[in-house]
Amino acid sequence: MNPKPVLLTYEIHGDGSPVIFLHGFPFNRHLWDELIPFISPHARMILPDLRGFGESPTSTDVFTMSLLADDVCHLMDHLNLPQAILVGHSMGGYIALTFAHQYPQRLAGLALIASHADPDSPARRESRYHTVAQIQKQGIQPLLEEMPQRLTPSPAVQEKVRLFIQSCSPQTAIQALLGMAEREDANPWLREIRVPVLVVTGSTDPLIDPTRIQTMLESLPTATWVELPGVGHMPMLEVPAELAGVLLNWIRQIQG
Repeated sequence: MNPKPVLLTYEIHGDGSPVIFLHGFPFNRHLWDELIPFISPHARMILPDLRGFGESPTSTDVFTMSLLADDVCHLMDHLNLPQAILVGHSMGGYIALTFAHQYPQRLAGLALIASHADPDSPARRESRYHTVAQIQKQGIQPLLEEMPQRLTPSPAVQEKVRLFIQSCSPQTAIQALLGMAEREDANPWLREIRVPVLVVTGSTDPLIDPTRIQTMLESLPTATWVELPGVGHMPMLEVPAELAGVLLNWIRQIQG
């Protein structure tokens, strides 16, 4: 049984169809700031800090994807939202996929940005455990040294990534890394998803294997896949206007 959900800190921009944006690791709700001018005139953007990140409350639990999905549902209850579109980046995508499995009736649409359905490979899991051990000894410094260059080729965006990492507490990073390492394989429940799905990847993202995306799309026959040329793992910081345009086109289709 999961621990109790917490009420996430959040911002709301705009009116209309509710769209909840779930940031990746180790970011916070301000990851989406550059999309606000493009999307908020057309939809109700709900930007939460996930448990332990930004200004949201934390706990001593491992941040499993199931627990973080419960937090999202709790936020929807707080906002009196019967349904919402979820947009998840990287870890936020893992949470969104878990939400789709746990709360299918609450989902109006699902967008995965630089994310996928596979669990960690044994090597990737061991790498996360190694990073946890480093953070326990050195604080957040190991993430500052290795993450920015892996996430984006842009020096300007790398600097933005560093600022986000510096704002993340070591304990939160550890709890989220353990949660990702232990997450379930989402592939078995992809065929259960009955809402519109959007998959967005960057053509130069070193963290997303194209074969993973192809396998996922085979189980999501009605999904729309958009690959952004020359973009890495951080399209909302690298090409915010382009990403916003892709999301808006898709959201408008759901709005009907």
